[in-house]
Amino acid sequence: MVARRARGRPVRPYPSPTPRCNPEERLHAVSPSSVSLNECPASVAAADWYRGPVGRLVAADLVALLARRAETAFGYHALILGEAGVEFESRFDWHRQLRIGHHVLAGPPGGPPGSRLSVDLDALPIESEAADLVIALHVLEDRRNPHEILREIDRSLRPEGRLLLVGVNPASLLHLSARFWPRGWLRCHAPLALGHHHPAWRVVDWLRVLGYRIEAIEPIGGVAPWCRERSYRRCERMRRISGDWAWFLNGLYVIDATRRVLRPSRPKPAFRLPSLVGQPVRGEVAGFRRQTLGQPSRDAQR
Repeated sequence: MVARRARGRPVRPYPSPTPRCNPEERLHAVSPSSVSLNECPASVAAADWYRGPVGRLVAADLVALLARRAETAFGYHALILGEAGVEFESRFDWHRQLRIGHHVLAGPPGGPPGSRLSVDLDALPIESEAADLVIALHVLEDRRNPHEILREIDRSLRPEGRLLLVGVNPASLLHLSARFWPRGWLRCHAPLALGHHHPAWRVVDWLRVLGYRIEAIEPIGGVAPWCRERSYRRCERMRRISGDWAWFLNGLYVIDATRRVLRPSRPKPAFRLPSLVGQPVRGEVAGFRRQTLGQPSRDAQR
C-alpha cells in the first residue's frame, strides 16, 4: 500500500496494481498505464468505469440509445461482447430493451467470474452467420490492430445483420483526463486510460472495407468530464447541444452498421452466336445450291 499526502485533504491509500484484474483496486491505481492489457483488458476496465458515479448515468443513456438503434433489427439471436454487457445485465433487462428472444454474453478472459462466456476475441466459438445482432462494447480497445476481432464479428453476423459498436473517443476530454490526470480530481475516469482507443472515422473505414453500410454514428457522454452525478445531471442541455455541434468531442461513440454480402452474379458470355431463323435462303452459299424441302435436286432428277 502506498499513501500519498495532499494539502488540506486526508490521506488516501493508492494500492499498487495487482496481477489479477481487480476492479475495486484499479479505480485508485497509481499508474493505469503500468497495468498490462493481458492482466486487465480495456473492455474489463470500461466495465469498471460504468460502475462509477458518472458511469452509471452514462450507462443508462447508452442502453437507451442501443435499444433505440436496435428497434429495427430483426432476428432471434443477439451476441453481446464485452464485460460491460454483464454490468448492464445486472441493472437492465436485455430482453426488454433489445426485443430479442435469445442473447449470449461473452467477453475476454480477465474479468470477474459471472454469467458471461469467457472467449478469445480472435476466435469466437460462434457458428458462421448465426447472430442477427452483435453489440460490441469496447472490445476493439483490447488490440492495437483489431482486424482479427472485426473479421470474427463479420463471420458470426448473418447477411443484413446489425452491428452496434461502442468505443471511447480518443479526442474527447473524457479520455484526455483519464490519460493525463489519473490521480487528480478526475481520477474517476482512470479506467478509461487502459487500452488502444481508435477514432470513429478509422473504425468506419475498417467496416467499409468489410462491406458494411454505416447507418449512423451517434455521440454520447457529453463533452465535460464530470466526476459528480449532480454536475452531470445539470449539464443535460449542454450534452444535447454538444451532440449536434461538438459531436467529435463527446466521450463515447456508437456506430450502427449493417452487414452487406454481395452475391456474385452468373457471368454472361461476352459473345453470343445469332439464333437461326427458319427463313428460306436464296442463291448459293459456299458453292452449294439451296434445296427446297419436298423437291428433288436437279442431280437427282438426272
